[in-house]
Amino acid sequence: MSLTRESKDGNISYAYQVSFAVKIGILPTGDLTQYAVMYYKDGRLVSSLPINFTQLMNIGTGKWPIPNSTTFYNFFEEKGLKDDTLEDGSILFYTAAFDSLWKIRFEAHPFNHQLGKGWSQGEIRPSLKQQEYIYNRYGVRGYDQDYFSDTSFFLLLKDVLDKNWIAEYKAMH
Repeated sequence: MSLTRESKDGNISYAYQVSFAVKIGILPTGDLTQYAVMYYKDGRLVSSLPINFTQLMNIGTGKWPIPNSTTFYNFFEEKGLKDDTLEDGSILFYTAAFDSLWKIRFEAHPFNHQLGKGWSQGEIRPSLKQQEYIYNRYGVRGYDQDYFSDTSFFLLLKDVLDKNWIAEYKAMH
């Protein structure tokens, strides 16, 4: 999504691209994921704003405006991500994808083993082959500092719901 900022006299002062990102790991907050709004100018990251999951859902679905603007935009709909609707009619906002993100990094959930097994071939980080695959597909090199950002963020959300992708990823040793 592109946004432009105008000065008071009506001249455009700058234009920037807005997207989202996720970092996956055991983070200082005690969470396994950290989300951010990313601001790009001329294809280069110029700023990021950490946000929580609720903020991500509300901004991403266009219910809340993009931070630092008055623009409402449904990023998820544009990227072809659909809500999960339960039998009782309630909607889970992409929960299956977001609940699965930890699985690409960990062999088992690090805080709650009852949540099942992950897809990683390493205990706390993917195998070297999986790491190479993630770098080549998403451009993420180091899990503790790099974000799955912009198009990689949305591609990752789709991939973690794809049974074929999951099987292929789990098979990498």
